[in-house]
Formats: sequence, structure tokens, C-alpha cells
Amino acid sequence: MSVIILDKDRTVGDWLLKQLDQIHISAKWLPTATDLLAESEHDAPIVCLVALRQPLAQALTLITDLTQEPRFAKTAFILMGPDHYKHAAFKAGADDYLTTPPDVIELRKRIRLYLDRAALEARVITETRITQEMDAISDILNLTDTSRQTSLFEHITALTRERNQYEMILAYTAEAISFVALDGTLLYANPTWEALIGSHLNARAGERIAWPPITNSPTVNQSIANAIERELPWQGEVDIELPDNAQLHLAMNIQPAFHANNKLAGFVITQQNIAERRALEAAKARFFSEIAYEMRTPVTNLKMRQYLLSQAPADQRAQHLHILERDTEHLVQLVESMLELSRLDTGTTELNCQPIDLNRVVSEALIRYGPSAENKGVTLTIERDESLPSIDADPVQLARALGILIDNAIQHTPANGHILIRPVPEAWSGGSFLTLQVTDTGTGITLDAQPYIFDRFFRGAYTIEAGIQGTGLGLSIAQEIVTRHNGHITVESEVDRGSTFTIWLPLEVAG
Repeated sequence: MSVIILDKDRTVGDWLLKQLDQIHISAKWLPTATDLLAESEHDAPIVCLVALRQPLAQALTLITDLTQEPRFAKTAFILMGPDHYKHAAFKAGADDYLTTPPDVIELRKRIRLYLDRAALEARVITETRITQEMDAISDILNLTDTSRQTSLFEHITALTRERNQYEMILAYTAEAISFVALDGTLLYANPTWEALIGSHLNARAGERIAWPPITNSPTVNQSIANAIERELPWQGEVDIELPDNAQLHLAMNIQPAFHANNKLAGFVITQQNIAERRALEAAKARFFSEIAYEMRTPVTNLKMRQYLLSQAPADQRAQHLHILERDTEHLVQLVESMLELSRLDTGTTELNCQPIDLNRVVSEALIRYGPSAENKGVTLTIERDESLPSIDADPVQLARALGILIDNAIQHTPANGHILIRPVPEAWSGGSFLTLQVTDTGTGITLDAQPYIFDRFFRGAYTIEAGIQGTGLGLSIAQEIVTRHNGHITVESEVDRGSTFTIWLPLEVAG
């Protein structure tokens, strides 16, 4: 079996098997190291995925023993666990490390990388063996022109070595590279192309593909077609919708390739996924645009209120002063939130971590936010778990992150609604966590909005329509704080039923 999952928890093993099966990778779950040794007696796996569990020292010793076992010399051991175990894992002999809970896409990509690398190494070994056999044949053959024979096989060996080097470069480059014949037949595609494009087209070398390439822009299509017809290079950024409705944003370069007699052989196409770069550029543009918008509105209101205040009769000035104070406070909050995010981004806000009791954190949150909830007619309650161990965290920063979640819950929960705050121990493959959960019976978050709620300045449609005050930076700040604690925040929500925000904090050693 190419991939072995070593974890005593069958539930986790089944989950990992399912994720790999969806990309057609066969794997096997084994509960103990003894089972692994028995399974690998004649054929060791290419990848062994191991979940780190307590006691940690014993688990790391086991990894050291396994990696030193001769039968696992070519096995890649990928360990999974909390981020703070990473250094110890590599020291014990791990080849790679995934932080738990693992990102499914990253998990699949890492395992596919090791499988592809093993396949390439096997191919190189095979071709090297063929070259050696050819050399042996040349020694056996009794040709008159020995020097000519030697020269021939040396040349073949050099060509084979050079081809192997080129293939390794093409196999591990980050760009998708393909070679297409004049009639659109795909003559070559490297693994990056197959992963980025070929998997969507279900196309392989030797098959015909759409040629010239078809993008979402008729103007770009015409430009590419003209360049191909005139045997000229073409490059640019394109958007492509594939048959399975996948959307790709690519930087594309098309170069004509010629034979030695200057006759056109085909076209070499290099493509690079620029979706992440575009997203960053869009986020940057949106960030500055929203800063300008968010700053302009309160500043405009201030100027207007100042004018109205100067013109208003004495009995109306109190009303204008109240609105002026409200808009000034909003502007101050916006600037302070932006400065807080900046300090978190640059790392100038230092964490003062110490053992803390999460029961105390939620109790203090009840005292602080209870009156706000009561004023709105919302019931705010907590649940304590006295069996919880302490956890190392910055009490001020953690209270700030939790407070942002509670304040959001209060704002989005109508009168007679309920909010529950509670600390909950959770376990995932490779580690244990303490979590802080904030559950409300509020308006909920639409599915299309959920991926963006931690984006800076993002405010949902309901928030805007309901006139709920805010800067759109609170959840971004909470996320940054929790990330600096090596944790993360998740959300589960359903429209008109409520939301649950969960702060996940890795538990290293019980206090």
C-alpha cells in the first residue's frame, strides 16, 4: 500500500481515508506501530501519515525508531499535530508536518507530492538501469571499431542523463508547462499542468484539447489566434472557465517551437495560477477603497453637524451635539481599530502569556457584557467546566477577542434572544484543544457571506440594512489575536437560527 495512516483513532483514520479516496489515492488505516511493521515487512509504504498524541515523548521516540528502521529508508513520514509540536517532530525524524486540524487541500497536495516524487525516482532508476544494461551490451559486442562503439554509448548515456535532468526540472517547477502540436494534440504536460488544468479537462498526453486556447474574453481569443496563425509569441493574463465550471485566473505565455529546419513543430505554453495574487491585489484595492469610504462618511457627517450646530437655535443644539458625539466616537473607533490591526500585523503588540483559567475568562465576560445584553432584552448566560486545565494565553488579548465575538452576538440577536458562552475541551487528531464558544439565536450569516466575515471592513448585507454600528474590523482583530496564540476561529451559522463562533486554542500541557 502506497499510503499508510497510523492512528489509534479509527474515526480520524476513516476521515483521512475518505479525503484521499476523493482524489483517487488508495490508503490503509493501521492502529499501531506493530501493525505497520507487519504490513511493511515486504513492501514499505511511500507515505506514512502519523497523528501525534500524548504522551508526546513516547510518540516522538516511536517516530525516531521507525525512521531509523532500514525498511522505511524511502518512506516519507508526515506527522500531524499542534503547531508547537512541529520543531520536536522534525527533530525526531519527520519528513513533513501538518498542523491540526489539517487543511484538506494542503493534506492532499503534500501526499500527492511525495507520491509523484517517488514515481519520478522510480522512473529515473529504471532508465539508469537500462543505460547500464546498454553499456554492458557494448562490452559484450565484439565490434571492430571499439572507439566508435564506446563513443556511441557514451553519447546515449549523456543524452539519457540530460533528459532525466530536464524531466526533473519540468516535474518540480511551479509553472504548468505543456507542448501542443499544430492540430491541438497535447504532446506533453508536466505534473503541474495536470493538477491545474488537466484534472478539469480530463485530458492526457496524446489527446486533443481546445486549440487555440479559449478564454472568457473574445478579444483575447482573437489576439491569441492571430499570434498562433502568424507563428508569433503571445503572453498575458487570462480568465478561463473549464468544462466542469471551474474558474481559472492564469498568466499565460505561448511560444512557437521550431525544428532545426525552421519548420514549426508546435507551441510551448507556460501557465501560472495567479488567483491568489489577484485576490491579494483586490483585497488591497478594497482595503484602501473601504478606508476612504469609512473615513469619508463620518468626516462628512462631522462637517455637516458642525454647520447645522452653528445655525441651529438653542433648543435644537443638544440633538446635534448628541449626533456629533456619536459620529466622533465612530471615527475614533475606526482609527483605533486600524491602529490595533497594524500593531498586530507588525508584531509590535507583545503577548504576555501566562496560565489562565477559561472559566474565569467567561465569568468576567458575563460581568462586562451582561448589562449591554440586558439593555437589548437579550439573555446572556455562561457554562463553566471546573475540570478544565489552565492554558497559556495572554488574558487581556484573549478577553479582547472573546469580547468582540460577544459584542457581535449581542448586536445581531433580537430582543428575547439568547447568547451562551462556554469553554469546551475538544480533541482532534494529533492534539487537544480548549475552545471558547459563543452561541447566539440571532439573525445568522448567509452561506455566501461566511467566507468573507474575517475580511477587513467586510460587513454583511443585514448589518448594513439594519443600521448596526461597527467598523467591519472586529472579527479581523479577533482572528489576528487568536492566530498569534497558534489558534484559529471557526463559525457555524444558519440564517434566522443563529451562529456559533469557536476560538480554538491548542492545549500543550495542563496547568
